[in-house]
Amino acid sequence: MRIAIGGAGIAGLAAAAFLARAGHRVCVYDKAPQAAPVGSGLIVQPTGQAVLHALAVGHDLIARGARLDRLDGRTEDGRRILDVRYDALGSDIFGVAIHRAALFGILYKAAANAGAEIQQRRAVIGADLENRRFVFADGEKSEPCDLLIDALGLRTPFVERNNCGLSYGALWGNAPFPVSQGFSANALSQRYRDANVSAGLMPIGTMMEGEQTQAAFFWTLGAKHYDAWLMTPLHRWKDKVLKLWPEAAPALDHFIDHEQFVFATYAHHTAAAPVEGRLVHIGDSWHAASPQLGQGANMALLDAWALSKALERHEDVDAALAAFVETRRNHVKLYQAISWLFTPVYQSDSKILPALRDKLAEPLSRFWFMPKLLAAMVAGTLGRPLKELQ
Repeated sequence: MRIAIGGAGIAGLAAAAFLARAGHRVCVYDKAPQAAPVGSGLIVQPTGQAVLHALAVGHDLIARGARLDRLDGRTEDGRRILDVRYDALGSDIFGVAIHRAALFGILYKAAANAGAEIQQRRAVIGADLENRRFVFADGEKSEPCDLLIDALGLRTPFVERNNCGLSYGALWGNAPFPVSQGFSANALSQRYRDANVSAGLMPIGTMMEGEQTQAAFFWTLGAKHYDAWLMTPLHRWKDKVLKLWPEAAPALDHFIDHEQFVFATYAHHTAAAPVEGRLVHIGDSWHAASPQLGQGANMALLDAWALSKALERHEDVDAALAAFVETRRNHVKLYQAISWLFTPVYQSDSKILPALRDKLAEPLSRFWFMPKLLAAMVAGTLGRPLKELQ
């Protein structure tokens, strides 16, 4: 088939790699003048790792990323309220934290090597669904295709989203990992004060072979406060961070300019119809959510693999798209619900929810089933999403 994909992000590139490798003629259209990712670090969970191994690039992920064995969240006074250990699911289960640019490079190479064409400076603003063609910002259209894949993310023009933005986002910046300061090279560490002040540090591997291990530092910030933060001298903001987390000083020393940070905004929304004729939404185009569970990239990878599998198993395209939705629907619903439930506990103006969190999280974690449940939730394996794909 001839397949057009809008968006050269994680979902789009993964889908391009799978589908081109299966023999389809694939073209990816992206608005950027040059292929490049946006953002800092992310965690490729066991679900996402399975997808990358299916693409035969799992070894590249392991080589470039940092193994995570634990998520360690504590209050300002050092009390642990989040303790997620992957080994509760098995000794060979772990997360891999990686710079977005490194993961992007792995997927871009996989798509290109599979034979997918990738066109830059092609901003998709709509579609001629009758003739199955994307419409670009310059008025031109893509060639007629058998299938259009919307991997344009949260701001896709194909899904109407009103008032779905979350009030809190996060500042993200990269710094050398402070290996000598008591931070674990295999853990994501966080500090919380209420639900509107928090910071985190996560090892994300290296961009180049032989380079020092990097860390992603993030800080919760209300979207309405971002402009004020830009106007605040950086040293004053650092003082606020250090009051919460003095041990973060070595990482903060790396930042000398506001431009070293990217501000990420988040939203929560699920498209009512993941398939419209021969247009199918994948990744954030279908299901956008906050990053509290670290599932965004992994859900996108699962979508790409599931779509490829469905097209492989069904000769009729409409039947394949229906099978794709059926395969992914329950897992998407489950994690959208969990994300909606947990986001206010960690990013909101609520005083009651974080108070309950700080009081109850530790004693609840002692129940015999909780370590495995928490690990499965973070690993993305609740609902057994890989069952029908492997």
